Amino acid sequence: MAMKSSGFAKIAGTVFAPIYPVIAEQILTSCNIHAGNALDIGCGPGHLATALAMKSDMVVQAMDISPDMIKICGERIDETGLCGRVIPVHGDVSAIPFDSGSFDLVVSRGSWFFWEDLPKGLSEAYRVLRPGGIAFIGGGFGNSALKREIVAAMKEKDPGFEEGMKERIQSMPPERVAVALHSVGISNYTIINDETGYWVRMVQS
Repeated sequence: MAMKSSGFAKIAGTVFAPIYPVIAEQILTSCNIHAGNALDIGCGPGHLATALAMKSDMVVQAMDISPDMIKICGERIDETGLCGRVIPVHGDVSAIPFDSGSFDLVVSRGSWFFWEDLPKGLSEAYRVLRPGGIAFIGGGFGNSALKREIVAAMKEKDPGFEEGMKERIQSMPPERVAVALHSVGISNYTIINDETGYWVRMVQS
């Protein structure tokens, strides 16, 4: 597990590094939220969480189910000088360890493909939003050019990368997401599927 985590962290910090500032800016602009409290679900090594903190005045809780990832995320926080602005937290999306209404913004890139219970995860992300808060859950590369560059680079490392990526996306069709949302009573949402990626945007009422 440790080797797997460190390998993932290395790729996130090299091949994938250009996407995180772009995605952070897109989320902050789309949601028009630049201050307050944020939660990054499935933060991994913490690249999106730290990008959000760098581009805003937000305090970001960086949550992951893997203790290895939380350790690596803590190291990244130290390296970026964001102690106190980005806070690593061990937790599971099925039981987010925060009170209802705790966050202005909840984000997650790439983790929902691995959630054991999609409706529960979406419900929990929605629960911890304050009234008017927004959740931005899904995956993407920021724009088409970055996607092409990263897919090409990753295929050199892993010839099956693109096929695996397509399979994950196909496993999460908009119909499945809509059914999951309605099953837990969430109706104030938008599904985005464009060059920025594939996301669901939920607004807490």
